[in-house]
Amino acid sequence: MAVAILAEIPGLSREQYELLVTKVNESGSPAGALFHAGGPIEGGYRILEVWETPESAELFYNSETLKQATAPLPAEQQQPKIILTWPVYSLDDRSGWRRIG
Repeated sequence: MAVAILAEIPGLSREQYELLVTKVNESGSPAGALFHAGGPIEGGYRILEVWETPESAELFYNSETLKQATAPLPAEQQQPKIILTWPVYSLDDRSGWRRIG
């Protein structure tokens, strides 16, 4: 079952966000990632992601890739604060609508 995750990273700047996603995606999108969007909010950054499974998201959030990419950041910015998760049954990523769950 695919899952959407809404998360926030307090205090993260646009420059830090761009460095982080560039580093994380150096070898391509993380395994299981279907969609990622990020943007500024008051006091940090908000991220919306869709993953193939909850397990693929958990593997990424606990991965060495993410740990290395966030190592230069203050401790409170090294793990996104997950606000909400929910099952996802369809996705339209500009390649057309499709069922995913």
